[in-house]
Amino acid sequence: MDLNGLPTRRKRRAIVLSGGDGERMQPFVRRWLGERRPKQYCAFDGQRTMLEHALERASRAVGAERVLCVINEDHRPYLRSPRPIEVPGRLLVQPLRRDTGPGVFLPLAAALASDPEAVVAVLPSDHCIRPVEGFLLVLEEAFALAECLPGYLIMLAAEPDAPEPDYGWIEPGLPLYGSRASLARRFKEKPCPREAERLYRQGCLWNTMMVVAGAAGLWELGRTLCPEMMIHFRELLPRLGTDDEESAIAAAYRDMPSVNFSRHILERACDWTVVLPMTGVRWSDWGRPERVCRDIPLPVPLLGEAKVLHAPS
Repeated sequence: MDLNGLPTRRKRRAIVLSGGDGERMQPFVRRWLGERRPKQYCAFDGQRTMLEHALERASRAVGAERVLCVINEDHRPYLRSPRPIEVPGRLLVQPLRRDTGPGVFLPLAAALASDPEAVVAVLPSDHCIRPVEGFLLVLEEAFALAECLPGYLIMLAAEPDAPEPDYGWIEPGLPLYGSRASLARRFKEKPCPREAERLYRQGCLWNTMMVVAGAAGLWELGRTLCPEMMIHFRELLPRLGTDDEESAIAAAYRDMPSVNFSRHILERACDWTVVLPMTGVRWSDWGRPERVCRDIPLPVPLLGEAKVLHAPS
């Protein structure tokens, strides 16, 4: 390895998830834009969409050429209108909706096909993260941990500012020597308000669904926890990058079971999870209109005033 650690850094990949439809946000978006549009293709803050912000964070972390972005087939128009969105690296398209599990493992398969020793960061595109520089420092720390701890998931956890019952929570366990990170003790998905208050008082953290891990280790975890899904990806893997890749993906998804990455994999992988707090970073999952309105100053969209938030072509 050279002094800058370039051989190790070249193994890093960022998976940007952009396949969600954001159903809870649709009434808000319709009043705002006058049309249906998944939230990650909306520019709530400034001129760029949430997806573009996510792609920029990913590009700065690993290099634009090593970004893998996954979308749904019917999301293609949102990349073209009202103005083109440039997707760096590689774009992968899901022909059918099969929840977030396949959304992670399709680009994971592509990462493994290009480099069996790849280390990947899974980054949803519908999060508000500030400041970006602070987040990139934490992500760099997570990559370093993943490279030292093969077989473990490094989960980026948000430090809560309220007892939010709508988020997943993580209870940290034993601290890792010489690190800010700790082993995960348990997960709790969307607790009742009373339990959320208890978790908040105990110093538990929010599950952001952002993880960094060795691609081979995450693949093996999928084989252990969701073998019905991984049968299809095992058959698809050798056909990625070939002339029949598109038809192979369509065939794999035809019988693919729906798998939720957080519920079916992350929550069940507690024994293989290291929790890294995102100290100094403000994180919000913009899954509800009130979170958007809390984080940025907006006109009055909830009263029915429509406003196009995209920059002109």
